[in-house]
Amino acid sequence: MVNNVTSTRKLPLAGVKIVDFTQVQFGPMATQILADFGADVIKVERPGLGDISRSIDVKADGVEDSSSFLAFNRNKRSLVLDMKREGALEIVHRLLEDADVLVANFRAGVAQRLGLGYDDLKDRYPRLIYASGTGFGESGPLAELGGQDMVLQSMSGTLWHHRDEAGRPRIYPTSFIDFGAGMAITQGILLALIERGVSGKGQRVDVSMIDTAVFFQAQEYTGWMMRRFELHWERDNLVGVFRTSDGWVTVVGLFRPDPLRAVCDALGIDGVAEQAEFASQSLIIENRAHLWGILEAHFSRYRTEEVVARLAQANVLCGPVFNYDDVIAHPQIMENQTFRELTHPKVGNVKVVDTPIRLSASRDAQVFNAPPLLGQHTSEVLNWLGYSDEEIDAMRESGLID
Repeated sequence: MVNNVTSTRKLPLAGVKIVDFTQVQFGPMATQILADFGADVIKVERPGLGDISRSIDVKADGVEDSSSFLAFNRNKRSLVLDMKREGALEIVHRLLEDADVLVANFRAGVAQRLGLGYDDLKDRYPRLIYASGTGFGESGPLAELGGQDMVLQSMSGTLWHHRDEAGRPRIYPTSFIDFGAGMAITQGILLALIERGVSGKGQRVDVSMIDTAVFFQAQEYTGWMMRRFELHWERDNLVGVFRTSDGWVTVVGLFRPDPLRAVCDALGIDGVAEQAEFASQSLIIENRAHLWGILEAHFSRYRTEEVVARLAQANVLCGPVFNYDDVIAHPQIMENQTFRELTHPKVGNVKVVDTPIRLSASRDAQVFNAPPLLGQHTSEVLNWLGYSDEEIDAMRESGLID
């Protein structure tokens, strides 16, 4: 399979072929990382709407304008194929003949109904790495349920741990479980590729969102199971967000023997650290609301920049609360090249977030091609698979492809 996205051999995954049946965030983020480092990713999409993420951006103007899709699908090729029609499975098998990895996040049972379950393929393609992402795992009482980030936050203890002062669970507005699971399945694929280099055999890679969400709380769960103690870095320490005269600053009073005194000395707050009600860590937590009111009255006397400078001078961990525009314009972000600009044939120039992995031997060889239009590479891929133009026209006429 010719990689029309990145042909250079300088990228570590050049020559690796991936058939990608994933949608939304979890899977597409993983295959984008692999594509960024040279893998040829063929994204199989349904006719009409394609990946669900093409249609979940409420501000988008059609399936080609979704920021959700543009965020996680660069450097891939799009093959539109109606998997419900006769002939679709034959095309997939032609893809798999030369593929290294199949990645899918089907709901439980769907792959088997399509004839694309691991047991359907492992003997026919003994070198194939079969990577599947699920909400709850491949077996068990919840295996049939679909997984979604905020639902998994709820069912993994994350929301319970993130409850407010009134005890109401709070949802994190960032899909961090999807991201973590995407990173995990990427690692699993890479480990399987390394192992195959020794054994010559493929294997199955399974990652579930529920396991990922619990793993993120490994310290918290270990403490709970050992002592029934809820480890909470914010509530149990001098950690919080305080209003300044022009914004907000986050203070993390960890790794200091007496963080309250350090903060008071840095901001010129007299007499507070010596008060009996704040004489120990446990008393500080017990009287947190009172202390926070005192501290915020003093924080508000200073601009954010001055607060950060004073606390940093006192070796207190801190940082300003930036909005998105602050982050985009920050010199450190620009130095890191965190954002990259793509030229999209319909949207124009679009800024996206780069993969956080930096490899010194590969950095200059990386390219950043825009996410594909729906079905942009259908004819190209089918031609490579050996189908004639006449056969492709007939498939399109029948609705098998688009």
